Amino acid sequence: MIIDNTNPLELSAGDMRSMVDGAMSRIVEHIESLPDQPAAMVEDGPALARSLVEPLPEAGTPYAELLDVLFEQVIPCSFNTAGPGYMAYIPGGGLFHSAVADLIADSVNRYVGVWLAAPGLVQLEANVVRWFCDILGFPKRAGGVLTTGGSLANLTAIVTARRERLPEQFFAGTVYTSDQTHHSVQKAAVLAGFPPANVREIPSDERFCVRVDELARQIKEDREAGFTPFFIVGNGGTTNTGGCTSMRPMAGSSCSPSAAGMCCAGSIELIQLPSIPTRGSSYRTATVRCSCAMPRR
Repeated sequence: MIIDNTNPLELSAGDMRSMVDGAMSRIVEHIESLPDQPAAMVEDGPALARSLVEPLPEAGTPYAELLDVLFEQVIPCSFNTAGPGYMAYIPGGGLFHSAVADLIADSVNRYVGVWLAAPGLVQLEANVVRWFCDILGFPKRAGGVLTTGGSLANLTAIVTARRERLPEQFFAGTVYTSDQTHHSVQKAAVLAGFPPANVREIPSDERFCVRVDELARQIKEDREAGFTPFFIVGNGGTTNTGGCTSMRPMAGSSCSPSAAGMCCAGSIELIQLPSIPTRGSSYRTATVRCSCAMPRR
């Protein structure tokens, strides 16, 4: 593979095709060999990582050599989340057509932060959010955003609920999760400005589902102690055990007359979907904003 470096800041049409073709041959070979690859191969990880430490380079490395390093050394030393033998945790294996969409999105590099800059692309994203709202049975006034992953989705949901349901001095606000909920929720609460002690972990039952009776008891106890319960996390399948929250009873525990002003639906934990060509990540997480009918502060 020969790259014309006459003008290293701009690639010719031939150079671009050559780069994509070179990567594609490796990608196709990798995907086709997935059934024969181990589920994990990280025993030599520390040695590999040490071998890759280097100072800032003063010259470039030939493209073909970079592909060799990636596909022959770096990529194989990992958890093979795309392989059929990988059964652990939540990382997805990726979707090829999603990767192609990301290539398009990154190449055309359209700005979608405001509707006017790319109305068609923004509408595509709005369609996906609307579909999720419909799937969940949310009303027409509900909305949301697509994020790069579950951690950012949970942070977005908590900050949104904090701004909607709490005053500016929000340190009395309390967040409720099950003891099976992903740790990103606790991290998101801290990043949103809450003391770690304000996150209440509610015990789960023998099926790893949150105990709604304990949730209601904790909310009542916190209110009597002067706290302001405002956010409950429901799990549509937890990371470690697959436990699902019984949404209606959980919402009922927070929607009693004494719980006015509480956000009775939070983030949808770690729901992943293929990307559409408006961002640069192969996976998205939908944070569907609560559209609670209860009065706001």
